[in-house]
Amino acid sequence: MISKKKIRDTWKEFSASPGGKRVKKFTRRLVIAFIVGIIIYQIADIGWREVLSSLPGEPLFYLIFFILYFSLPFTEIFIYRQIWPVKRWKLFRLFMTKRVYNEEVVGYSGEFFLFMQARKFLDDGDRQILKNIRDNNILSAINSNLVAFTLVGVLIFTGFIDIEELVGDIDWIYIAAAVFILALIVAVIVQFRKYIFDLPLKKALVIFGIYMTRFLIHHGLIVVQWAVVIPDTPISVWLLFLTVVIVVNRIPLLPSRDLVFMWVGIELSKMLNMATASVAGMLLVSSALRKVMNLILFLYLSTVSKSESLAELKEQELNDSVETEQKEQR
Repeated sequence: MISKKKIRDTWKEFSASPGGKRVKKFTRRLVIAFIVGIIIYQIADIGWREVLSSLPGEPLFYLIFFILYFSLPFTEIFIYRQIWPVKRWKLFRLFMTKRVYNEEVVGYSGEFFLFMQARKFLDDGDRQILKNIRDNNILSAINSNLVAFTLVGVLIFTGFIDIEELVGDIDWIYIAAAVFILALIVAVIVQFRKYIFDLPLKKALVIFGIYMTRFLIHHGLIVVQWAVVIPDTPISVWLLFLTVVIVVNRIPLLPSRDLVFMWVGIELSKMLNMATASVAGMLLVSSALRKVMNLILFLYLSTVSKSESLAELKEQELNDSVETEQKEQR
């Protein structure tokens, strides 16, 4: 019988090989292409002209977008400052880049980037840095899952979601998708269960409080942003959309989560008899703006990092030259 360790070692060896890296890269691109293809089909089915004419024109929608975009990395400064004595501006730049990796590459690739960068300016060992990042992810996951289950409970309790009716009328593909998502969530919980939480209780509670405050404000603003575009929509509908956002964001190793949500959101709007063109236009603009912002900031931050690295290298060369001259004079 093949042991789990052997399977894990074989997978690690394959992943590290040039062929394995090419396969993973191709698979990620294939998944994104598949999702984009579905979205294009969905929009074509609605009508491109109708979707384009339904793009958000309210300035408040775009103002809230920029607040939402910068709010997550901004609040992460206060979270990680609880455990890392690093300058705020440096942390902000790290978290902006981390966000780009997570959204445009694959889920949790941003955490790997954060770990590699943190090693450069922290005296803590690799093990401790990994524990800090892991503990923060656990707290964030607990926060998200707690709110998601609460929202589902509220929707069921208020009668907005009728489980019997939903299961009776819904297509089996949606049931399979729900089971798949639930299985992923359970797998994440089981994986986290094996970890030993390293943060002290008091500090963990402070960080959890920051996460919860950020989570409620951030997702509250998302609902406001949607309501600006499609007013007079019942709050229960937006709570259902919000639940989908939370679940999609918690699926590990998922590339382009915003595209996945756009796909699901369009289908959900059809099921709820909403103005599908307006929903599609709203989600399309949000996704496009996010990708444009990610590209611009990634290029800017990469340029700044390279400039600083060159400056540090020149400074090091100058210091080495001075030390050499001093030794020769002696």
